[in-house]
Amino acid sequence: MPFITLQHQQRARARAAAQASAAAPTVSAQSDVAHSPDRSVIAAALEADLQLLSERANVQEKIALKRQLLPKYLPHVKVYRESGAQYPNPLLVSCLIWLLDVEDIEQALELAALAIAQQQQLPARFNRDLSTFVAETLHDWAERQYMANRSASPYFEQVLENVEQGTWPVTQIIVLGKLYKLAGLICDQQEDFARAVHWYEKATAANDKAGVKTRLESARKKL
Repeated sequence: MPFITLQHQQRARARAAAQASAAAPTVSAQSDVAHSPDRSVIAAALEADLQLLSERANVQEKIALKRQLLPKYLPHVKVYRESGAQYPNPLLVSCLIWLLDVEDIEQALELAALAIAQQQQLPARFNRDLSTFVAETLHDWAERQYMANRSASPYFEQVLENVEQGTWPVTQIIVLGKLYKLAGLICDQQEDFARAVHWYEKATAANDKAGVKTRLESARKKL
């Protein structure tokens, strides 16, 4: 093995070990929180972990820590879901955000359905409603799949259905335009030009600046 390659691997392992050791004490020191039914204990632990996340500037470090923290808090979210309770629940919202960040899309959509139905609120720093945030975040994830020639199905379709039915109201026309545009692009890629026209027309109706007019005309000509 070339010496430079060996050095690169050693440096990569060292960085990974350092990141793991930086995050691990937080999780292990509060591992008992996963088994505590006391809401005040859980809230205090969540506040401490949110503070730790805010102190990390590196995005990948944040994601790694969120991935480690989720097993500590998801059992409490499960208890909340199964109890049928409804009250402002920052833990539910935090876990939803983290699941989106680590791209556990299936679990994220399950929590999103509950949180949006209960009209849970995002932290003030987000400055938007929860359904619009979830829809845009899922759009951005689905767009990355589209650009990489990977399927975003069935999750992107689920988001579109919720938005179309008004179950997840989207309050920003830019987000609506983006959703409908991507739906059109996916149909265009699949050579389903009738559906592509449908979504491009909706994108234009939602936001005249959605940037689909040329694609719309092209799709119409292919019908």
